[in-house]
Amino acid sequence: MKTSGFPASLVALLLLLFLPVKSLLAQDNYCSKPPAGSNPGGFTVVNDRICVGSTVQIKAGSEQAGLTNTAYVYEYDGKGLPSSFDQKKSHTYTKTGTFTILQVGNLNGFDAYACKTITVLPLNSVTFKVLACLGRRVTITADPSTLGQYDSYTVRWGDGAVDNFSRAELQAQPSHTYSNSNPNPITVEGVYTNACSGTQSNSSVPYTLLSSADQPAITALTTTSDKAIDITYQASTGVTVLLYQKINGTYTATGQKGTETGTFTVQTDAKQVQCFQLVTQDACNSTPLKSDEVCSLVLDVKAANKQNNLSWQPYAGTGSLRFYGFNRNSAPFPARIINKNTSTYADDSSIDCGNQYCYQLVATIDGVAQTIITSNNACVTGISGDMPGDVVDSFVTIQDGHPLLIITPPANIGATDSYTMIVSRASGSSGTFQPIAALERINRYNDNAVDASSGSYCYQVTYKNSCGLESKPSTPVCTVFLTSKSATGIDWNPDSPFAPETIDHYTVEVNDLISSLTDLISIGSNTHYEPDQNDPNLQSKRYRIVATDKNGFESYSNYYTFRRESMIFVPDVFTPNGDGMNDILLAKGIYVDQFVMNVYSRWGEVVYSTTDKTQGWDGTTNGQIAPAGQYMYRIEVIDLTGLKTVRTGAVLLVR
Repeated sequence: MKTSGFPASLVALLLLLFLPVKSLLAQDNYCSKPPAGSNPGGFTVVNDRICVGSTVQIKAGSEQAGLTNTAYVYEYDGKGLPSSFDQKKSHTYTKTGTFTILQVGNLNGFDAYACKTITVLPLNSVTFKVLACLGRRVTITADPSTLGQYDSYTVRWGDGAVDNFSRAELQAQPSHTYSNSNPNPITVEGVYTNACSGTQSNSSVPYTLLSSADQPAITALTTTSDKAIDITYQASTGVTVLLYQKINGTYTATGQKGTETGTFTVQTDAKQVQCFQLVTQDACNSTPLKSDEVCSLVLDVKAANKQNNLSWQPYAGTGSLRFYGFNRNSAPFPARIINKNTSTYADDSSIDCGNQYCYQLVATIDGVAQTIITSNNACVTGISGDMPGDVVDSFVTIQDGHPLLIITPPANIGATDSYTMIVSRASGSSGTFQPIAALERINRYNDNAVDASSGSYCYQVTYKNSCGLESKPSTPVCTVFLTSKSATGIDWNPDSPFAPETIDHYTVEVNDLISSLTDLISIGSNTHYEPDQNDPNLQSKRYRIVATDKNGFESYSNYYTFRRESMIFVPDVFTPNGDGMNDILLAKGIYVDQFVMNVYSRWGEVVYSTTDKTQGWDGTTNGQIAPAGQYMYRIEVIDLTGLKTVRTGAVLLVR
């Protein structure tokens, strides 16, 4: 559309009046799609990147040559041609973002248009923290959400030093070391390159410098239970300390940390010595400082007559021991030990029977700082009084298949005194004694837990009075265990069932299981007995050993049944020729009650049979002389105890 030299406002109006209807309706973007037949305009701005609140300037002399009646839309929205224009050559933006400037004018009698994009940048205030480190060193940590769109950042350290950092460098937490102790606050400014000259946002943070740190110190280590230790510490202001614990000889971080002063609680096996150390840490990763090694104390206490015996492992940490001290029942005890390697102490001060005494071992250690180390409580019940005397005498016997132990108490225990008899048992004289019973005011014990026929059992006792004092263990006494070690006799152990007396002699008690008669056979000090092998009535007997001391006291063994098998004797050859020698095949034996003998030919035919153990085969069958040769026999007997025995074999008949 062609125009002539009219005022700009009129030009704008005329432009609106004479615009094609199509353009008005379509609301085309005049930057990307100018009207047909229009000419390109042109202009430049002083800076196309400005900060919010700053003014964009149309550069003088930059408008397209020959262009007249120019006007501008500084925040063009791309929707056709607006109704108003601005003839000024500058504009101040009050919000951030990207904006389009639309230029309208007349060139050679035709409409002319041009566009420019302007970036309006925010002015964020950078937020940061200052961490003071050892040796007058600080590090800054910027909040990433406040870094904005700045191209770089200027840090003014407050002592005249200025550093410029990229975004990545600022986020890497830069540090600075000061030569004086009173600098000004640190300032961080966001900088846009070629934009916003002199208008960057900044912020400042005050801080306190740290000169140098002292070595951290553990001032107290207190064991509070079998599973917990409290550690009190001190460190320089602004310095973080990490707690380490020695595990298998190597210090390992516990994960606990603190600052200045405080207390750590460590869950651990406090019944064992545990060692700890503090290590400093600051924001600048300065060379760490370590405390002295401090170790716990583990106290043990045992009661003795009229004194309590304390023991511990000597202090294992660094530093020098000033002294060991003690608390007794939570009150300081006057005893002190200055030798670090001492590990025992006997408290014999006013120990009363039945009272409880609780002790803590307290060590004072000199090092970087004085450290007080306190063990956990170790408690014991006091013992005080006269020891029970020796057991007067004891003996053991077998009653109803189980050992019965009878004791005469020590002479200094009265009939009304309170005491406990502690019984210990061992399997045989070479076994180890183990406590099996604690009996209050009882001096006999039936050991129903063991079977006396399975072996010998030995016993000893101690007497404990009401204050816990124990007598010496009594002389062991052992049950007499009867068994058989051979096919011909019975055997028993020689251990004495009497104390302090010994065995004077043994008697073998013989019980006939058939006739129920009992014999007593005195055999002196022998521990082996063989019944008469030729006595046919001794096939099965029950025996018991009676041990007797010189005073006539008797101790009985277990019962043992000794059985002999039926004995059957059959010749290999017989000669039925009438000469009176070996004419009959006769089975001979003892312990026989019932008897059957059958003789068979080589074809398995029965040629002779009898149930009379006094009768034998004369070599005939059915009244006829049996031919010479080999015959088989089978003999079945039942002995006097009902035990059946079968004997088979071959016999040669010779004529």
